[in-house]
Amino acid sequence: MHRFSRHRPPSNPREHIQRNLYARSALQRKRLFHNSAPNYNSRLRYIIAGIVIIGVFLHSGSILKHLVISEVNDINGDIVHKSYSSTSNYELYHKKINDPSTITRVEKKEAPLMEVPSHQAVRPNDSIQEEEKDEMDPIDPDEEVEKESVPVVPQKGLPPFDNFKCSFRKYKPNRYYDVKDLSLDFLSKAEYIRGELPFVINPPSHDGSTPKKLCTDTSQWEEILPNHRPFSDGQNPSFVSLKRYPYGTQKDQPRINKDTIEPLVQIYGESLMENLYLGLLLFGDSQCRWNMSVEELETNKFSPLQKAPSKRSLVMVLNNKLDPIGTAVLELEHDAIWGEKKKFGVIKKKDGSGYDTSIVELDDARLFFHDGRLNVLYRNGPSFGYEKQVQNPIHFEKVSDTEFKATIRASETFSICCGRNIAFISEMPKHNADDGIVSERKLHALTWVDPVTTKEVQYPKIIKRKDGKDNERRRLAMRKKSSIHGTNGYLVPLHSTNELLGIAHFHRPEHRQQSDYARHGHHYTHALFTLEPTELSSEGGIEIDSFKLKRLSNEFVFSSPSSDNENAADVIQFASGLDLIGSDLNGQLMVSYGINDCEAAVVFLEMEKINELLLPVEDGHEVQNMMQKLDQISENTK
Repeated sequence: MHRFSRHRPPSNPREHIQRNLYARSALQRKRLFHNSAPNYNSRLRYIIAGIVIIGVFLHSGSILKHLVISEVNDINGDIVHKSYSSTSNYELYHKKINDPSTITRVEKKEAPLMEVPSHQAVRPNDSIQEEEKDEMDPIDPDEEVEKESVPVVPQKGLPPFDNFKCSFRKYKPNRYYDVKDLSLDFLSKAEYIRGELPFVINPPSHDGSTPKKLCTDTSQWEEILPNHRPFSDGQNPSFVSLKRYPYGTQKDQPRINKDTIEPLVQIYGESLMENLYLGLLLFGDSQCRWNMSVEELETNKFSPLQKAPSKRSLVMVLNNKLDPIGTAVLELEHDAIWGEKKKFGVIKKKDGSGYDTSIVELDDARLFFHDGRLNVLYRNGPSFGYEKQVQNPIHFEKVSDTEFKATIRASETFSICCGRNIAFISEMPKHNADDGIVSERKLHALTWVDPVTTKEVQYPKIIKRKDGKDNERRRLAMRKKSSIHGTNGYLVPLHSTNELLGIAHFHRPEHRQQSDYARHGHHYTHALFTLEPTELSSEGGIEIDSFKLKRLSNEFVFSSPSSDNENAADVIQFASGLDLIGSDLNGQLMVSYGINDCEAAVVFLEMEKINELLLPVEDGHEVQNMMQKLDQISENTK
């Protein structure tokens, strides 16, 4: 029995007081319990609500089980993008991909400190300074996850040719450019080279060269709806011949050393290498679906994804029919600190056998040769700033009898500033064709086409200036110039005329504002040009002093392979690859170009025709001196 039992009277006043206090506290506890605990009706409501929630959850699960969910992390580990692909319900797929809830935040992974002084120590993935958006809309790199997440693409068992996915896409009417249609003011009132309208350089009705689409399998990083096209077929292609003597002469050193591509020789054989092509293809933020409705996407069987499922640069080996026979993702080897703003540190493999690799941003990647090596030039705004162009030699490694790996090394990175779509000059032509090609040890960069602005580049050292500015650019800012910009990354030597051949582009209007046509620039045209090197005699022999504009074609476009209009081009055409196969007199010019930031093509043009299109430029004149409005021509002919 409790010592404060109510059945026994209190023995003394103190016990009486204690009993009263206990009774009061017990009553308070009882009241508190009744106020906080639900009654039977409340409990019943909770039970019913729980049953409803479980029912909704099970119903949702019956729908979501038809969805395939994939996640793509950025390199910082900050954002996970979940993309949903449905095999039965397109509308549900589209609804889910636009749902903001599919963007979730994950825990940021710790990265090793970079090997820099302690007062400057930052983590590889930390940004030192916020950057403005790149005008070329640079891509973000994939997240660096486990090594197995970025496998070398197997060469054996490449998917068979898909007639549907490897055919050219059909776009909305406003994504084609009729060069004879002047109904738009930004076309009719614009200036053109020599005041002449652009022309189609490969018209289909006049036995013009037919472009071939570059096609590869994207299923390794993308879930594709049945009977639909992938998010992107590849952008900004840059392809070259693997011939060691592509210009038809073997009297000088080869353009590319055998040891540079020895792993590829071991896989494909030395004799076959002479008929192969190698290049880069970017997969990232494409404009395939630009300004298309849900219905139009489904009608044309385009991917409904709004974000790129993955972002990578793919090294491709093509046979003589331009079909892929080998691919590998180009990765960065972290053997040194990489970057000047957003930096990445040295990352060693866990087993101590070398350095780890990862996918990094390679925007507008293009190829060039120097000193027998194959190099890639690109931009990476977050890590190097938006005015610099970055370069690296490419290294190949044989993985198996059918596989190869392609990497660039952080320790061999060098950058130059400042220009727009900079191209390199390495092979210097000799006027006498019998002398072949003389590869100068010095490397020059064409930073601007108008006016022609070049500089000597130290290879592979990084160029730094005390004041952080470029003298050539200051002089350039004081001169009137046109809106022409370089396109390809390497100027091809023409040994019969002692010139260097390049290709450049315009887009109209000149600004890069978003429009119904494209995210940035649109209505592109191209022009071929040649530079003549000026030679000076010195104690060490012949040296190159400068370059001047020698010949310039009128503006042209490539015939759109998906339009029935023979005067039509695509509103976005970007010729990022140029190479000469055979003699510059009767050989072929290989041009690789992108279409609507969505797909890639290669076209071969006869050099006899190219030489007819290249017209002489008056000595001392630049492109700007050749620009005229259409009405100026009519007035001059009166």
